Amino acid sequence: DIPKSMADSNADSSADGFLDDDAVKFPAFRSEKWIKAEFDKLKAPSILLDGVSLQPAYMTAYPTVGLYPAKVKQVREQIKTALFRQALFKIQNVEVTYMEECKDARVLQRIVQNQSSSIAGRLLDLRNPKDVELMREELWTVDRCGQGASYFVRYYKEGGDGYSASVLPNSPRDMWNAFRFYWSSDS
Repeated sequence: DIPKSMADSNADSSADGFLDDDAVKFPAFRSEKWIKAEFDKLKAPSILLDGVSLQPAYMTAYPTVGLYPAKVKQVREQIKTALFRQALFKIQNVEVTYMEECKDARVLQRIVQNQSSSIAGRLLDLRNPKDVELMREELWTVDRCGQGASYFVRYYKEGGDGYSASVLPNSPRDMWNAFRFYWSSDS
């Protein structure tokens, strides 16, 4: 386990962010078998995007949407879960590069909201279109065979109805492995 004393100075100190019962186990390698068996079971931890209003423009365009609070809640949960899965898959793209060193399942142990966005994230945001807005950046801590691997997970609202997630590894080695993964998959 990763010690609870492990903290990032940029992270929100109001909550420790440890998932405990909500901890998510996942393999480094995203096999077809794992996707078939586990994909539909992957649900976002309750702390994920806590306090962020996931309200697509198409929902706010209709005043009658307030008559269907259960449906609104369902749509928001679907968006949250889709963003969680998207981020987790991108983390797996880095974790798979460590398969020779660590074959064990990974465990998402901690999610903490950053009070200000990372420098790397701000630099990458410069290339975003004008209708793409950063909603939140979180720092996720993944247990990789007893070692803590940190990832900046950034959530964006794109236009009125779109959402996306990006993942930036926090350590230089993980950044290099992410670069290698994406570069090698293009060739």
